[in-house]
Amino acid sequence: MKPIAALFVWFLLAASAVAAPGDEAVEKMLAALGGREIWASTKATLNDSQQNRVSDPAVVRALIWLDFTALRFRIETRAPDFTVVRVIDGDRHWRRLRDGKIEAIPPELLAEDMAWYGAHVYRSIHRLASRDSKLTTGIGKDGRLEVFEEGKRLIWFKLDPRGEPYAFGARDDDAGTVCGPWEVDKGGLKHPLWVSRPDGTWRANLKVLELNPAIGPDLLARPAS
Repeated sequence: MKPIAALFVWFLLAASAVAAPGDEAVEKMLAALGGREIWASTKATLNDSQQNRVSDPAVVRALIWLDFTALRFRIETRAPDFTVVRVIDGDRHWRRLRDGKIEAIPPELLAEDMAWYGAHVYRSIHRLASRDSKLTTGIGKDGRLEVFEEGKRLIWFKLDPRGEPYAFGARDDDAGTVCGPWEVDKGGLKHPLWVSRPDGTWRANLKVLELNPAIGPDLLARPAS
C-alpha cells in the first residue's frame, strides 16, 4: 500500500474510534442509574403507578407492561367503575373502552402509541446500555444529551452534575417531562419516584416496579367482543 493511501486508511480508522459527543454523557447517566449491566439485562418492566390528571377520572391506577426488545405492551388504566386497556403485540392490537366494548385501536391512536413505544424513556435507556448500533448521540442546546435514530432525534435528557436525568422528552417535544429523584432501587436499577408534565396536568407516582415480568399470550390476547 502506498504511504498516502495507508495514511488515509489510518485517518479513517482513527476518526471512527473517536467517541461521539454524547458518549461521555451516556456513560455518566448509566452510572448514575445503576450501571450499564443492569439496564442492558432489563428487557421488560411492569410499571404500576398512581396518575393524577385533568381528565375524568382525575386519579387512576396505571399498569404498563412494556417489552423493550419486541413490540409488545399492555396499558391498563383503572379507577372505581372504570377500566380501559390498550394492547399492541406486533401487528396485532386491540383496546377496551370504558363501556366494556372491545375493538381495534383506531389508526390515529395507533400511530401515537407506536411513536410513544419507539421513544419510550426506559426502553431508550435499555437500548443505550445494550449499545444498540442504530442509535447515535450528541450534545444539544442547553447541554442536553440527545439520542438519534436514522438521523432524527429520538429522545433527549437533561442531566444534573451526577448524570441523573431531571427532564427528558421524545422527538420534537422540547417541553418534555420532568422527574423526581431516581431513588427507587430495584436490583440495582434506579428509577424515578415520580414524573410529571411541566405544567402539572399529568403526574405519576410510582407504586410498584417489576423487572423482566412475564409478558405472555394471556396478557396480550384479545378478549371475545
